Amino acid sequence: MTISVSSSSSGAAATSKTNVSGQIAQLQSQLKGLTKKLKETSDSDMEAKMKAQIMKMLQAQIAAVQAQIQSLQQQQNQAKLPSKDAAQSSEKQNAQEASSARRSNLSPLGSQVDTYV
Repeated sequence: MTISVSSSSSGAAATSKTNVSGQIAQLQSQLKGLTKKLKETSDSDMEAKMKAQIMKMLQAQIAAVQAQIQSLQQQQNQAKLPSKDAAQSSEKQNAQEASSARRSNLSPLGSQVDTYV
């Protein structure tokens, strides 16, 4: 039962990771296209006022796409952190259990003390 839950959650995590990676790839290709349009606009011989407006608009779009990419990358990094924390937490718990088991095996005196009220 635990195995099926574990595998389904890791499958969901892999699907989510693939989805975010796909979104990042799509945004990167969009960024390349916007960068290409910006270069073409700067090299064109259109009216200076119109050229400046178009370049400003393209630069704003590029900044927005870059912000989206950064946000998605942060989401990926955040998704990686809980799994590391959970592994560390389980390692600490296992170490504590092993330590208490060793203590109980070493001396039975601590477990046989009577207290009077």
